[in-house]
Amino acid sequence: MIDKFKGFFLVLLVVLLSAVFALQFGGGQAEGCAAGGSTYLARVYDQTLSKGDFEAAYAVANFGRLPEETQRSMRLPQLVLDGLIDRTLLAREARKVGFEVNQDEVMSRFVNEGIILLSLGVGAPPMLPQGEIPVSFTDKDGAFNKDLAERYIQNGLRRSVGEFADAQVDEYLAAQMRELIASSVNVSEAEVWDDYVRENDNATIKYVRFTPAYYTEQKPATSEAALTAWIGSNQDRLTTEYDANKHRYTNLEKQVRVSHILVKAGSRATPEQNADAKQQAEALQKRAAKGEDFADLAVKYSGDPISGKKGGDLGFLKKGTMPEAFDAALFSMEVDQISEVVETPYGFHVLKAVAIREGDVPIDEAKRELAEGLYGDDWLDARAQKAAASTLASWQQSGDDDAVARELEAAAQKRGESALTPTLEETAEFGHADTPVPGLSTAALLDAVFALPEGTAFPTAPVKIGREWVIFRLIDRERPEEAGFTDAVRASTREVLRTLKKKETVDLYIQQLRAKATADKALRVHALPEQDGRS
Repeated sequence: MIDKFKGFFLVLLVVLLSAVFALQFGGGQAEGCAAGGSTYLARVYDQTLSKGDFEAAYAVANFGRLPEETQRSMRLPQLVLDGLIDRTLLAREARKVGFEVNQDEVMSRFVNEGIILLSLGVGAPPMLPQGEIPVSFTDKDGAFNKDLAERYIQNGLRRSVGEFADAQVDEYLAAQMRELIASSVNVSEAEVWDDYVRENDNATIKYVRFTPAYYTEQKPATSEAALTAWIGSNQDRLTTEYDANKHRYTNLEKQVRVSHILVKAGSRATPEQNADAKQQAEALQKRAAKGEDFADLAVKYSGDPISGKKGGDLGFLKKGTMPEAFDAALFSMEVDQISEVVETPYGFHVLKAVAIREGDVPIDEAKRELAEGLYGDDWLDARAQKAAASTLASWQQSGDDDAVARELEAAAQKRGESALTPTLEETAEFGHADTPVPGLSTAALLDAVFALPEGTAFPTAPVKIGREWVIFRLIDRERPEEAGFTDAVRASTREVLRTLKKKETVDLYIQQLRAKATADKALRVHALPEQDGRS
């Protein structure tokens, strides 16, 4: 009985298809039940993808049932639209090489097997629904129900039967093209062995991280001569930095470059401590107002450990950056003016307005400001590298982990401890695909560790990983043995590699089709439609 119902429904669908073709030939009625179906989202060569096409694919995947924030964070609308574009490009190529799929074939599988094909864009996470999507059109007794199937197409997908069939034809053609491209993939014995080695090569290390920002408080004031020399040697780098940050120097609201001297007090200070701090600040204000070098006073007396070492310089500030009392005083000052004592939650400040700017900053002035920051970054980086190299040398010489830990602890006591203090740490056992140290670039660290020649425990020099310098000692390494490379392991490894390589090959092919369509000016994409949470 179920087969009879399915057969009847298939005949009905074919009849409906004929009617739809007649309508399509005579005019624009083909959008059927699709709300907003005629809205143009993308055009791929001579084929238009409508909002209705997009919403139908979104509904097949059931993405509308997810929270809107999840849909946005996972880029689901973009993946669906990319899938429609990729499908169209692949189907076009499939027709060119002679593949054919008719509507009867796709509708037969839809009715008899409850299968809908769906493409998502390249890079879609593997857990998302794509490929063959099962749907059910049976009632509570397990019998096929044609009304359920009709309602699914017309109400659930908001498509006419003809539109649904056309979309599925393209999906099947795209699938055949994917299979054709993937069929060319081979995996060599060398690739299988290399992958086995990667999966079974494990190591454990002890390591120390040296972060440039840790040395900020030791940074000396930048001399004009040193900065000028640095600029002369780094013109290309400085131009690149300016181009990337040009927006920071155009159409500016009023900004004031300020230096300050801070005498700390704050909310936890006693009245006597507050009074004493204010008296110290007033004395410093008088000395600055009489002409003593403001930068020298800041270096000697300021309680701000970072700006104090730079002569009190806080850089250019806009309104709202600092506490209200600080802002009020600063933005009423003229260049070179010394303020009265200003009280904030941090204590008592004496301010000096160094420069004022507004609108567009001259390029030379902007580049010099950027150069100050880059020069400072280079100084800190060199300081971290030097500390790393020194520690590595003593570690290599002694081979004593405890001695290195004591050396680092003694240095920290002199400089002051922080979250960035270099310390000796040890990893758990890790392989080529693991993340042994959270927050460090996995690839760079793994490359450094697994590139060590057999019998070698230390790198030849500190390794630059991201913004940090890292030194390490290899504690243990478990290398793969040939005896474990059985026929079963070889076969399973080959199959996994072939699957991954097929996907990479197909993805690359799709990217090349997109690039060609873009070069041909045959791919036009409009903004994605807003999703309303509809399932």
